[in-house]
Amino acid sequence: MNIISAIKDPNLFRPYLADKNNKLSTWVSWLTALRCLYGLPIKKQKNQELVLQCTSRKTLPTDEFRTALFLTGRRSGKSRIAAIIGAFEAALSGREKCLAPGEVGLVSIVSPSRDQSQIIKNYIRAIFTADLLSAEIVQENKLKGFFSLSNGVHIQILTGDFRLVRGFTQLAVIADEVCFFGLSEESKVRNDDELIRAIRPALLTTKGKLIAISTKYAPKGWAYRMWQRNQEMPNNRVLVWDAPTATMNLQITKQEIDDAIAEDPISGRTEFLNEWREDVCSFIPPEMVSSLVVKGRKELLPREKIQYYSFIDVSGGRNDSATIAIAHKESKVVLDYIKRYPAPFNPHTVIALMAEELKKYGLHQTAGDNYAAEFVVQSFRHHGIIYKKSELCKNDLYLEFLPHLCSGGVELLDDEILVQQLSSLERRTRSGGKDVIDHPQGGHDDVANSVAGVVVSATKKKIIVGAWHPELRRKMVVGFR
Repeated sequence: MNIISAIKDPNLFRPYLADKNNKLSTWVSWLTALRCLYGLPIKKQKNQELVLQCTSRKTLPTDEFRTALFLTGRRSGKSRIAAIIGAFEAALSGREKCLAPGEVGLVSIVSPSRDQSQIIKNYIRAIFTADLLSAEIVQENKLKGFFSLSNGVHIQILTGDFRLVRGFTQLAVIADEVCFFGLSEESKVRNDDELIRAIRPALLTTKGKLIAISTKYAPKGWAYRMWQRNQEMPNNRVLVWDAPTATMNLQITKQEIDDAIAEDPISGRTEFLNEWREDVCSFIPPEMVSSLVVKGRKELLPREKIQYYSFIDVSGGRNDSATIAIAHKESKVVLDYIKRYPAPFNPHTVIALMAEELKKYGLHQTAGDNYAAEFVVQSFRHHGIIYKKSELCKNDLYLEFLPHLCSGGVELLDDEILVQQLSSLERRTRSGGKDVIDHPQGGHDDVANSVAGVVVSATKKKIIVGAWHPELRRKMVVGFR
């Protein structure tokens, strides 16, 4: 049985996709896409034209694909179709026959966050309420996010950390919202290339499928490069399917899409017309960040006769974290210490803790961001620390920070949040040609901001200094540009 037959069968997948009239007419574009993915015949001319349009090919592919990237607009139905693929691979593909005795085969869902993976897992679970499929479930653990079938296959959520997807034998992997990996702290992926490299060997035994789905976002990362290569020369080994919402979901009206674009032209065109956001690009390439990390170095203890610098990112304590970074300068700027205080917290308590850390490194003064609340200055003063606001805003700190990274003039600590935040920083072009550097929507940059601030501070001629140096202990000179 092939996947199209399973979708049309009233005892298998049809109840999951059919409308209230038991029709599949709204899914015709997706059925054509699935025929293309599985190398099934496509006879109707309009469906053939759809394949050529969405794949940028001049001739119809005839072979089955093991890797597919579906870039389709929001509300196009891609998550439900991904669930259909996952259910078919788990229960009806026969790939479990490739497993050795005692070997467990997985159909896995990886997403930027566990909550996102749970959506597709729930969709797959709903498919198995059909008459012929419900008896196939032999074990279920909702807390751990998996259920098992009578053929020994597990359908399971895996976090998107490339280190945690290794070691499993996969029948299929669904990578959901692949364009958004690494953009938030909930995402465990430093970059999506590492994730894809970790997944592929796990599919070799079963000749399983890697199904990546996403709405487009910034023109960067694995998904963008795959799309770009496909535009130049379609690869017969990889299916790249590129379509706006209206092409794939016939129930979405033109008026609904026009209203979304009118409300937010850039976001609307990205989400519903499936266009890359040309106003967004990476500020720091992930590979550059990784090259500056000293592996295994989590912290450097304070030493005498070292001039230290510090920078603090403070907050009101309700939503945003507060952070502190301490560094010194040799031939490079060496990051010694970073600490993050997650919200919610009492700002006065956190400032007291920060003051203790500063004094360990001989610092009685610190630079910090332009957070306006005067209580920050007063609270640090209460604990014997002079707090001076940086004259540079966060955007300008990042712009001055970048050359030091590009020249290899920084040694970073091996800290996952630091690496994630630096790698996910985005450069957005605004009207008038001004570039704005900031974290992605839903992300954070508190640690990155502190590190940028301390690196810039350490490269200035006059700046806050530590009290370890005997000549400077008496003077305690503070200077800002």
